[in-house]
Amino acid sequence: MSMAEYLARLIHLLVVPFDNLGRAWPILPVYTTLFLGELYKSKISFHHAVGNGFVMLWAGVSWAMHLSQVSFLHFKTMPWIVTACCIGLGVFAIVLGLRKRDKALCEVLGHTRFSCYFLITFYPMQASLIPWLWPNVAAILLFALPCWFLIYLLGRLASRWIG
Repeated sequence: MSMAEYLARLIHLLVVPFDNLGRAWPILPVYTTLFLGELYKSKISFHHAVGNGFVMLWAGVSWAMHLSQVSFLHFKTMPWIVTACCIGLGVFAIVLGLRKRDKALCEVLGHTRFSCYFLITFYPMQASLIPWLWPNVAAILLFALPCWFLIYLLGRLASRWIG
């Protein structure tokens, strides 16, 4: 596949929840967290890692509840793996932030763009809005760093404009 096709898949992942507003409601708090976190956060701290850990834990538990209702019809492994990783990473970030030990790792987990990017892009597949396909996962991973950088730039521009 070409990079343009991967980019089209990524854009589709971002747009598909908004086809019907009822399907977008569960992801809107994550968009709000991303926007406000990038707008008002000047220095990453252990507290940010705890907050982002709770966001990931909340999303993981929500996905697990959804999958437990859907999985009776057909069991798929990948959504459960992503859900378990989301819950595990959320608990890890909370514990890491509360222990106040590893500052370098906490700086990565403390950025809202790290957790929110994955929650937003995996949401359509986790919520069964589109099927789980490896090219979609590849698009998410290929564009992670460019998207994080773009979110960072937009956050800096917005904070200068507002502040």
